[in-house]
Amino acid sequence: MAFTAQQQLRAAELRQLLNRAAHAYYVLDAPEFEDAVYDRLYRELLDLEQQHPDLLSADSPTQRVGGPPAEGFSSVEHRIGMLSLDNAFNAEELQAWDGRLGRQLEDNPERQREYVCELKIDGNALALSYADGVLVRAATRGDGSRGEEITANVRTIQAVPLRLQLKQPPAWVEVRGEAFIPDDTFEAINAERQQRGEALFANPRNACAGTLRQLDPKVVAARRLDFFAYTVHLPADAMGPKSQWDALQWLETAGFRVNPHRERASGADGVVAFYDRWEEQRHQLPYATDGVVVKLDALERQQLAGFTQKAPRWAIALKYAAEEAPSRLLRLVAQVGRTGVVTPVAEFEAVPLAGTSVSRATLHNADRLEELDLHSGDTIVVRKAGEIIPEVLRVLPELRPEGAERLELPSHCPECGSLLVRESGEAATRCVNSSCPAILRGALRHWVSRQAMDV
Repeated sequence: MAFTAQQQLRAAELRQLLNRAAHAYYVLDAPEFEDAVYDRLYRELLDLEQQHPDLLSADSPTQRVGGPPAEGFSSVEHRIGMLSLDNAFNAEELQAWDGRLGRQLEDNPERQREYVCELKIDGNALALSYADGVLVRAATRGDGSRGEEITANVRTIQAVPLRLQLKQPPAWVEVRGEAFIPDDTFEAINAERQQRGEALFANPRNACAGTLRQLDPKVVAARRLDFFAYTVHLPADAMGPKSQWDALQWLETAGFRVNPHRERASGADGVVAFYDRWEEQRHQLPYATDGVVVKLDALERQQLAGFTQKAPRWAIALKYAAEEAPSRLLRLVAQVGRTGVVTPVAEFEAVPLAGTSVSRATLHNADRLEELDLHSGDTIVVRKAGEIIPEVLRVLPELRPEGAERLELPSHCPECGSLLVRESGEAATRCVNSSCPAILRGALRHWVSRQAMDV
């Protein structure tokens, strides 16, 4: 059935209203509509598109989640390469980099270079491609030259605009940014996986990477990824920004979320002051950060500085040290999940890490337990991987008590006493007794959970 001109105009109006409302809600945190109003408009657009499929467009909010699972991902070439950044791990290394950059630019030794400091989000880099203002492709970083095309999955990220908020967008726009999973969402994902007896994600970055490579976009949508944009590339004839600071403002105007915790800094000392200030403050943020990205502000001077074979000379990542602390092992507990997987868990004297008190850490499986060579009463070094999940990093054997017993997983289930089984080639050790109380409890918890019966 052909659509009328009035229906075409209404569909365009609904797309504009809903995209603007999504931008206000997810990016600006300033909702324009009540949920009921948004839902009614969304339903009206969905009905129009279902009645007249020719009205569907790539920027329609109904296309954020849809379509059958993909069979796999294709490899695509980036229009503009995605190089990695060199790292600095302290103020001295940053000062040395700043000096090398000054010599490359042939600056007066007394000149203070102007930088932009941005918090380094611990997520996964994405390349977004827009044509005439509409998102047409999203890809992973890959090897920097080619990445995997994951457009259907990225469409589910509400902070990624399907259409740029620009009246006259350039013919093409390339945006780079970081997809990530907020801490509370990450904890909820792992809680659900634990209920299902699945292996836990080690940190939000790994969870994000695994999510982006899901073949079913509906799974991606359920995990509520977020996104911060940090770089934009435009055609040579476009009137683009002249500095990194202006580029971030351009991205905000175009409808992207940009990390608000950014600052201009004069010279290496200004950068170090920003870095030091956020070393503690970052633990109060709702997402994981692992450093500060420092970029020469003026884009013209970036071009003058140029690139090495693998990284820009005009940018560097000033990394924070992973927070670690020693503790004394109290006991090793074997935890039985819903599917019968037995996970060794270390319980130790509580230590403060990244602003929280930590006293337990999963050891994942028997292989990791053997690798650590854990003994009773050992002094262990604990850290928060990705600053979220506690992990036992290593054992300090020089502090081991005399006569300490080597710890292993039990041969029988601690819940039902059945012989535990480990299949050849598998990392998991399992209880295979379907009547095991731990398995039954886990099955019941899963059955009443939100993902099942939602009782």
